[in-house]
Amino acid sequence: MNRIRPVSFASAATSVREIAPEVPSVGKRAIFLPGEFEAVLGYPEDGDAQLEWTRISGGSHLHRATVEYMFEPAHIKNITLKAGRYVGRFPSVLPAARSHFGEADPIHFRDAFLSTSGLSGQQFGHWVRDSLVSELHGRSLGLPSVGVARKLWPHEPAFREMSGLACRYLWEARFDRLILLHDMGHNHYWERRFMELRQTLRDRAAFMPGQSAGSHIYLSRGAGARPRDPANLALIQAMLEDLGFRTVVPSSLSAQEIAVAVRDAEMVVSAEGSHLNHLHFFAPDALKLLVLQDPHRFYAYHKGLVDFYDGTFGFIVGRPEPDTPDRFRIDLENLKRTIHLLDGAS
Repeated sequence: MNRIRPVSFASAATSVREIAPEVPSVGKRAIFLPGEFEAVLGYPEDGDAQLEWTRISGGSHLHRATVEYMFEPAHIKNITLKAGRYVGRFPSVLPAARSHFGEADPIHFRDAFLSTSGLSGQQFGHWVRDSLVSELHGRSLGLPSVGVARKLWPHEPAFREMSGLACRYLWEARFDRLILLHDMGHNHYWERRFMELRQTLRDRAAFMPGQSAGSHIYLSRGAGARPRDPANLALIQAMLEDLGFRTVVPSSLSAQEIAVAVRDAEMVVSAEGSHLNHLHFFAPDALKLLVLQDPHRFYAYHKGLVDFYDGTFGFIVGRPEPDTPDRFRIDLENLKRTIHLLDGAS
């Protein structure tokens, strides 16, 4: 039996256009105590020691180009995109049944921009950074944004309302022409769109009613984050509150409430996680962010975003709990020392 071999989306595209070249970026050095990076025991799947050291040491890091791909024609059904011999799937942790969309027949589009990325249905942080930022490119082309079938992230409707960016999620559709962007590198074009989106959202937050949580905030991951939080979290939170930090829990607030809570923040302490993305779109310039790092999965990705708006990134690495080595503990005295260092940084 003859079988057609699938090809990459680059091979299937009728047009490939580099929108922005790859660029090296150099940030400032992070704030941390001697010996902290040496306490790291592991990294996430997409991280490694050299990459993370480059991020925190202020070394040069190469960011990939932004490339636009055009497919003529294309077909989306559920989470599958087909274009010529290309077949791509975009799985989501928020799956939706066909009945969720209501259309009995495929919808026809002459032109559209695909908002969905490989990870935007997997993590909220990737959705807000990948999809929303890329949709500004689609808007510049005058194209409607579409996405493969999924339900919405809890804070997605409010982010869309505040940003003015709309996207139609589809069960099945056919396109005469579909544009998508390979947009993972933080090159100058990505930075410009990120900062535009950040400014739009901060401008909206500035006029929202309500009282902010003040200048010093502990940003909590919420009750469902126990494995990723320090084992001595209660002691950390009590110490921070004694130092004047106020606790904000994004998972229990609306996006508008989060925007108001962090809009005056000068220093934020938090465990690493996707909830930090709220800061990038609502906190002021020159923010000082101190991240409590799990030694088993050290990840300083957020430093690059803080650098864009003239912030300062610091971290402290936990040490494994003797009785439960998959958990970790933060040394309170070292945390105080790191806060003091960060407070004096410019």
